Amino acid sequence: MMAMRDLVICVVIYFCLAEGLARCSRSRPSKACGRTMSAYRGSIRSPGFPNPYPPALRETDQECKWIINLPYGHGIKLTFSGYDLNDETNDVGSEIYDELQVFRDGSCDESQRQRSLIGMLEGELVIYIPHKTACIKFIRRTLNNKIHGGFSLTYEVVDANSKCGGNNTVMVTSQEGYIYSPGYPTASYPPYLNCTWMVEVQPDQTLDVSFLDFQLSYTYSCDFAPDFVEIGNSNRTYEYKYCDQDVPETFLSRGNRVWVHFRTGQWRNRGFWLYYKAVGEPTAADQPNPNYRQEEGRGKQYPGATNEAPQDKQDGSNSYQQFVESPGFSLSPMSPVIVLTVVMTKFCETVLYL
Repeated sequence: MMAMRDLVICVVIYFCLAEGLARCSRSRPSKACGRTMSAYRGSIRSPGFPNPYPPALRETDQECKWIINLPYGHGIKLTFSGYDLNDETNDVGSEIYDELQVFRDGSCDESQRQRSLIGMLEGELVIYIPHKTACIKFIRRTLNNKIHGGFSLTYEVVDANSKCGGNNTVMVTSQEGYIYSPGYPTASYPPYLNCTWMVEVQPDQTLDVSFLDFQLSYTYSCDFAPDFVEIGNSNRTYEYKYCDQDVPETFLSRGNRVWVHFRTGQWRNRGFWLYYKAVGEPTAADQPNPNYRQEEGRGKQYPGATNEAPQDKQDGSNSYQQFVESPGFSLSPMSPVIVLTVVMTKFCETVLYL
């Protein structure tokens, strides 16, 4: 009886191994190579990271696209922890290279391409997107990558505000975010605007303001310019006035408030886009809720928000661990076969298909 049971177990193990190897050898699109992401924070990595990424087995796998489509907020911040992309020389002596492209919307249209990354970069790289949608495209053109580890990035939503309050100041109280002129970047700003924003953070913090884009109508003198941006620590006396197309220097506030004033005449242009960030850590009681966004000085919590930031589920969840730790689980004579089958399945899905 024991011999018969052992024979049955051996036969089952043989077929399980055969099926597992067959699944691993099939060619199919990689789960890790492109998807749509809707959580307002997450991570994107090249297939197999941090190990060298495999070449594209088929032409249809040559381009991997990650679409970030955030339900909340209006801006995205991408943070790369370096990248290492392959390049090689083909049979005719031409150099080909793998490339990482970043688009400022979800269509991946060439007109919206913001950055192209090739080669290698050590250290951190931050790219700002003025929309709640973005596209990350990874193009694998080379065929023999053996040492290049690819890339890893994280993204998060940041607050953004382009509302012009007219005679009323628009209050902004988030720890970091964007302010841009009405219509930016898809349309020119309207004529005869008078907009004021006041950014306020915790009393023990200051503000670092950097202009990411600045295109106002041409003028021969900033003193008489109809279109200008003013910035300062008070709305009574602005420290700086900017016009034309000269990108302003970074502004560091003396206190916890910054005022931004934008006025236009009859002409139009693309406008401006700035990024602000609080400097210094708030106290524990002042830590911002990631679901909480301030608008016009009043707290606004989005429908369905919870205390935990939603995360996109990662491929290859530990189903075997959940299975083993489930209540009432006990080993049986067939348990090794079950365990082996689960291990082979997860191995194929999470390692070889990366």
